[in-house]
Amino acid sequence: MTLPTDRRIRDIGRRISRALVEHVGTGFGRPLIAAVSGGADSSAMLLLLADTQSRHGWRVRAAHVDHFIQSEEIRREFRESSVRLSEQAGTPLDIVEANAATEAERSSEGVEAAARRVRYNALTRLALERGVPLISVAHTQDDQAETILLHILRGSGLDGLSGMPEQRQLTDEIQLVRPLLGVTRQETEDVCRAYDWLPAQDPSNEHLEHTRNRIRHSLLPQMAEINPNISERLAQLARAVGSDRTLLDLVGQQTLAQLQDKDRSLERRLFMTLPGQLQNRVVRALCREQGLILSAERTAAALQVIHTGHGRVELPGGAQLSVAGGTISVVPPCPPAVSDC
Repeated sequence: MTLPTDRRIRDIGRRISRALVEHVGTGFGRPLIAAVSGGADSSAMLLLLADTQSRHGWRVRAAHVDHFIQSEEIRREFRESSVRLSEQAGTPLDIVEANAATEAERSSEGVEAAARRVRYNALTRLALERGVPLISVAHTQDDQAETILLHILRGSGLDGLSGMPEQRQLTDEIQLVRPLLGVTRQETEDVCRAYDWLPAQDPSNEHLEHTRNRIRHSLLPQMAEINPNISERLAQLARAVGSDRTLLDLVGQQTLAQLQDKDRSLERRLFMTLPGQLQNRVVRALCREQGLILSAERTAAALQVIHTGHGRVELPGGAQLSVAGGTISVVPPCPPAVSDC
């Protein structure tokens, strides 16, 4: 398999390689897991990453996660698509299973949130088993725009406006990277055509009862009538806000380190002397140590319990924030969950 001669497609491949090197560095032959569903975005990512390995230095292998949330027919279609895709790309493939419905019932979350959680958990376990330090996922610029609008509609603050980060740590050993955040959904479809690849189609993407799909098929097209580059502008907003968020997170982490005792807990009395916005960042940093990313609602609930002086609040994946005896601590689930952002 060779990179298509079309200049646009070659340019997309170069952009993805540059993003990979910029955010996680050159691979020097080390392995990388590319998460694939069989759809257009992840298909384009795998095809281009496999074809440009000499540029970014990472040795690519594919992984498909079966969430058990579609019909047996659709699940089989996406599995088979992932197998054919990996064969065309010339990469090994792992297929792993993770039951999102069971996780949703256990954690009292929606199925979509549970699916994200079990997907990252499954990919992280696979990476640990394989000794792979990097996982690449195929979120595009359009996904970023949809995410930001979804957060705005839910009343998010600065964290929501920063969208999905280009890279972050899943564990001390494993990083997650999103090299397609500068690539549009239309461009991934163009890549698939250039490789003569027919991706699988997910019919649930057309269901308008899902808020994200309504944003995709209704809200964003209306916004594009005012500004045709709306997805790019929202992505620019995410990058600008992300820089400020990074600084605030650093302040929160440094403050947390100053307040934590040997058990990694906090003394409530000292915590209550912090300014309100810094309390917010310290709580998030405390939970992030357990791999937990808090929503604005969960953060507010945690702060309310802390201000009350006693009690517990449920966190993602079955963890809890506990306030008792003047001490603030996070009680992780067993086994510890991986964050769902």
